[in-house]
Amino acid sequence: MLYLFVGEDEPAKQEKINSLKSELLKKGFEDFNCESFYAKELTLPLFKEAFSRIPLESPQRIIIIKDVFKLKDELKDYFAAQIEKLPVDLILILESAVIPKEESGFFNKISRRGKVIPFKAKEKIDAFGLARAIERKDADSALNMLVDLFRNGEKPERILGALRYRFVKGDSFSSAADSLRLKEKKEKVSLLMEADLNLKTGKVKPEFALEALVVKLCALA
Repeated sequence: MLYLFVGEDEPAKQEKINSLKSELLKKGFEDFNCESFYAKELTLPLFKEAFSRIPLESPQRIIIIKDVFKLKDELKDYFAAQIEKLPVDLILILESAVIPKEESGFFNKISRRGKVIPFKAKEKIDAFGLARAIERKDADSALNMLVDLFRNGEKPERILGALRYRFVKGDSFSSAADSLRLKEKKEKVSLLMEADLNLKTGKVKPEFALEALVVKLCALA
């Protein structure tokens, strides 16, 4: 079996590798049946030797190749030839943060024979990440981020300040083509002022005031 893990979420990748080791390798023999290599450090003899080993007291073994697109050309050629006849007792996990454009041919060879699993890095949980979710009009993600911010102890005033900075400070609009953007900006300013007033007067609980703000901002046409 062949896997290609692509993305920047390293903890999620490691969690998946640990899950496969637990599922496929005999308990107590994981270290004997799992090898990990960095692509740029691999040589052809070492690569061939790793491929030729057999599992020890386990039905399968795992080889992990990190930064796979940094393999030397001769190793890519060797791998391309081997990919069609991988041993049934070998689980090969290839890893890379990104797929370089110049490696599309090599990627296509891998993806035709293996399973590509994306590991997109989670967006940083801060007020500016919240603002980006609002700009995408992704209300569900924005509300989840808001809950996380409150859980992490972030003060409502700081969250509102970051949103004000993101949505109020910025471009000036002068052309007719920008009229819709100018109208939306004015609506955002009005909503931010309303939320600010609610926070200062205490008429609405801070959490509710910001939840309402997020929903309204995401709903702007």
